[in-house]
Amino acid sequence: MNQLEEFGQELVGRPFSRRDAVRLALFGAVNLGVLSPGALAQGTPAPAVPAPAAPPPLPRVPADFMLNLAGLPSSVVPTNVVARKGNQKAWPVLQGVSIAHVEIPSGGERAPHLHTNTAELAVILKGAARAGIQNEAKEWTEVDLQEGQCVYFPLGWPHWLRNTGDGPLTAYFNYGHETPATVELP
Repeated sequence: MNQLEEFGQELVGRPFSRRDAVRLALFGAVNLGVLSPGALAQGTPAPAVPAPAAPPPLPRVPADFMLNLAGLPSSVVPTNVVARKGNQKAWPVLQGVSIAHVEIPSGGERAPHLHTNTAELAVILKGAARAGIQNEAKEWTEVDLQEGQCVYFPLGWPHWLRNTGDGPLTAYFNYGHETPATVELP
């Protein structure tokens, strides 16, 4: 039996003292910092572990730079699509970007259209969709999209988005212009 094992046998059935803690530390078996507060026979609690420092407060963002998109009045765009448009009209601080929160009913679609002053990035938040896009050679391509996927529509290219899921489709349409110009197509 080695010294550590012998010392362990001595501890059985009696209170653990500071001296015991020092002896264990010398043996290399424990680190004094890990003893529980009740481990010392004299009742001296172990040093308190300081609480983590609170993170510094975030700088305040001026109200002009925040928008409750869901709180905007909705408008209906062709084929019963509901949109809440975070453009410069609703949010005067915008420069070079805008966003729309779009809801397409089951079986519905955002009808074919194009934008004359911006590209568009559609992000599917909820549901499933099929997107159609017409390239410069007037060829249509379609792609299926699920939640978390997105599709890019270049400036001036006709496109549409159809809800292929069982429930409503929710998406964000992001634009590279503060007041997107939209042309509806037949």
